[in-house]
Amino acid sequence: MIQPEELVGKSVCKIGRAAAMCWIHFGWPMEIELLGRKRVLGEFALDLDCPWRIRNSSGGIELGSADMFVPASRHVLDEDFNWDVQGNNLFDEKAKLLFPEGSQITVTAVGLSGNCDLTITFSNGLCLESFVNASSQEECWRLFMPGLEHGDLVVTGVGIE
Repeated sequence: MIQPEELVGKSVCKIGRAAAMCWIHFGWPMEIELLGRKRVLGEFALDLDCPWRIRNSSGGIELGSADMFVPASRHVLDEDFNWDVQGNNLFDEKAKLLFPEGSQITVTAVGLSGNCDLTITFSNGLCLESFVNASSQEECWRLFMPGLEHGDLVVTGVGIE
C-alpha cells in the first residue's frame, strides 16, 4: 500500500478538479492512455473528496475546497453562474497560479493525524490540510499511482480501508 511519506521530494506535476473533487498529481509527468485518450499524469495522484485548504506561511488561506463554488474574478454570481464549468470558479483560477505546471514546487513534509487528516507542506511555503468529515465508510481521500490497479491508500470516515 502506498504511504503518504512517498510524496516527500516529489514535485507537484499538476492540480485540477473533477466536479467538486480536487486532484493533485506528483512526480515525473508520464503519458498514459485512459479510456481511449492519452493523458499526462504524475507518478502519484491524490484525490480529495473532503474539505481541505491551502495555507500560506503566515497562516492565511490561499485556496480552499469551497472556492469551487465561488465565481472566478471575471465572472459574477448570478443565476447564470455554473461553478462546474472548467475555468468558471475561483479554484480553477487560483490553483494554476499557486502551482503552475513545470514550477518544480516539491513536497517537503507529509503528516497524517490519528483521524487520517492529511497535511502536505510544499517548498514554496504553502501547506495543504485535509479534514476527514465522515463517520461512515464514505471515501474522503485517496492516494494512488495512476495506471496501477492495486496499492491505493483509501481513507474513509472510519480510517484506512
